Amino acid sequence: MGLGEILSLLCAFLWAIAVIYYKKAGDHFNAYEMNLFKSVFVFALMVPTVIIADQLFATTQNFNYLHVSGFLIPEIQVSDLLIILSSGFVGIMLADMFYLRALQIIGASLTGITGSLYSPFVVGFSLLFFGEVLTIWQYLGMIMVLSGVILVGYRKKSLDIKHPPIKGFVYAVLAVLFTALGIVMIKPISNEVPFFWLILIRSFGGMLAMMVYGLILKKSLAVFHVVKKKGGKWLIVGAFIGQYVSMMVWVAGYKYTSASIASILNETASIFILLMSWLMLGEKINTKKIMGVCITMSGVALVLLLD
Repeated sequence: MGLGEILSLLCAFLWAIAVIYYKKAGDHFNAYEMNLFKSVFVFALMVPTVIIADQLFATTQNFNYLHVSGFLIPEIQVSDLLIILSSGFVGIMLADMFYLRALQIIGASLTGITGSLYSPFVVGFSLLFFGEVLTIWQYLGMIMVLSGVILVGYRKKSLDIKHPPIKGFVYAVLAVLFTALGIVMIKPISNEVPFFWLILIRSFGGMLAMMVYGLILKKSLAVFHVVKKKGGKWLIVGAFIGQYVSMMVWVAGYKYTSASIASILNETASIFILLMSWLMLGEKINTKKIMGVCITMSGVALVLLLD
């Protein structure tokens, strides 16, 4: 198991922890407030991260830097810059917009199940754009991972909408599609741009798109009230783990392994969420969920052992 595979599994684990904090914060903030805060918060953290990283590692990297007012600015082609900004727009702003709309229409359970299309979308995009091909056993592993996630997430008795509108599923599918496209589109240039600058620019693209979205809808762009508001600490911790740390680990996973394998391993987040909910929130685990975990872990083993 290589570095890329380890990072992809670590990303799933970190995201699962963040989800628990987002659940707590969700009782005090609406979706727009949370997304806007996350975007601004992560960008604000990435600025000093990039400055420190450049001072420590710039001389050891094979990139050309310009000295501008005492700061090191990498030389990035305009085409690469536009791709990264577009990735932030597609993978952060658009994906979140459709995801939240799907939640409003069909609820969390069905939206979560639809999220299992993530790895098939990434595998499809990777085959289309890069010619990445998995082995038969790895495809079997992907099917097992998806089956386990669906088995864990499906709750027929808890659905409060008997006949969910088709457009809700369309929004959910679009959310997953844009998330997959957003990460796949930057893989070819992941070695052409300094890693932390890649995350910074992508974060800026997402933040800028969120602000434009807020201005169009005439919503408040204020974010500092979150710090003082009840539940703010949960959102801050969730954003730090789930957006700042997890996003860097997520992109790094795609940098050091194939996009197809990284996406399959990312699917294990649903299993980690189940375990975290049991340990931290006291949610019950039944036989069906245990079976789902076992199937998913078996699928992961197939993907890793035969990589």
